[in-house]
Amino acid sequence: MTSQPTTTDGWRGLPGPGWSEREVLAVLHGVLPTLLAGRDRGADVLVGHDGRAGSRELAGLAADWLAGRGTSCRLATGPAPTPALGRMVHEDGGLAAAVVMTASHNPPGFFGLKVRDSAGYGVVWPPAAVDAGAASEPAEVAVRPHRAVDAAAAYARGAVGRALLAGARRFGGRRFGGRRFGGRLVVDAAHGAVGALAPHLPGLAFHRARPLPFFAGATPDPTLRQQAEAVAERVLAGLPDAGRGLVAMVDGDGDRLALFTRRSRFIGSAEQAALLLRAGLPARRLITTAVAPLMVARAVAADRPDVEVTETAVGFKHIVAAWRSDPRPALGLEPNGALVWPGPDGAGYFERDSLAALGTLLAAFPAVADLDDAVTALRGDHPYRQDIHTVALEPEEVVARVARLLPGWHAAAVEDRWVFGDGGHGRITVRRAATEPRTRLYVEAEPAVGARLPAALRAARN
Repeated sequence: MTSQPTTTDGWRGLPGPGWSEREVLAVLHGVLPTLLAGRDRGADVLVGHDGRAGSRELAGLAADWLAGRGTSCRLATGPAPTPALGRMVHEDGGLAAAVVMTASHNPPGFFGLKVRDSAGYGVVWPPAAVDAGAASEPAEVAVRPHRAVDAAAAYARGAVGRALLAGARRFGGRRFGGRRFGGRLVVDAAHGAVGALAPHLPGLAFHRARPLPFFAGATPDPTLRQQAEAVAERVLAGLPDAGRGLVAMVDGDGDRLALFTRRSRFIGSAEQAALLLRAGLPARRLITTAVAPLMVARAVAADRPDVEVTETAVGFKHIVAAWRSDPRPALGLEPNGALVWPGPDGAGYFERDSLAALGTLLAAFPAVADLDDAVTALRGDHPYRQDIHTVALEPEEVVARVARLLPGWHAAAVEDRWVFGDGGHGRITVRRAATEPRTRLYVEAEPAVGARLPAALRAARN
């Protein structure tokens, strides 16, 4: 497995000769001191999993391994979203940490795990690479009687599930407060862990709800816009009134969110954040990353000068760290799908949670027309949304090629990235990917440039 402590909150990898169960246990061995630091003697570790092939079995192995070292565990009875598990630790003083077997939004075949501390937040991984030799081959041990917990049911019964059902009822109600709504909300679970909530949220419509071990061959990532749009179009085509339909798309473990309507089409997390701030969300800060779209900063400056913007390094754990150092009411934004609002008192759970974000958006925009009108106004002022592309070229080569392809744009090196601008609304950010040997392009430009540039770079690679 590969460890990327600079940006991610977990480990991921492809099973095979390069790693096996030993590497999974080696990760736990490496973080065990952090995981259990200050742990109350009677506190448990929550062990959960998503629906990926092997996740359930490895969760059981991890629980047995921890129990063999004197740590009592609560073992999830079925798949559950990572936010459900982190939130459970955050709210339950009898839990010291959570271990989640999941590879989140990564393609079918990948595997990984995430760890949450006693407050439900991502554990800062040790800087050294994981040494698989640190954990011996799993010994033959009897299956231990771990305490069973239905994390999906608990999450659905909790504050997030209740708020989501209330928002969906208002969204679909014929009349509410003298207004006529009649919209249709559909949650696309992408065959991931959010689908496990469907039996517990009977008032909510789901698409691709059944968790599948290989996600029917598709990558469960709603930020892949072209792929997400194709799925959402199929969902809307099946509704009696597609113009009043809202498709909420999540990733494999439920912490990323994208929206889709017939009129506005794809609405990513950056636009969602700008829309909420324009709608008067009582935030005092916006905490986001260095690659956040130019549109967000401009929208905040124009519409909410009372909101302080804090910029962090790429990676949601840096956003969490910035909030924990100053926990005023803040909106957290990661452009690749994460949006967090812990409430006006700032005391809520400040972690990625797609369904919590969806509940916040439904409260602000209780009808499709409200959302579409707000998106139209936002795009009128800030016309270029951001698309994220990955190419198999070195950053320096990408920068040189972009300069040749867009001779009228100016370029500047800023810390760990290069930024191109057209002097107006257009911006292209280039940086080395921290999780794979690739280069990321964050493109904010007119559609012709946005479509031509990634294609030209990929053609250059071939």
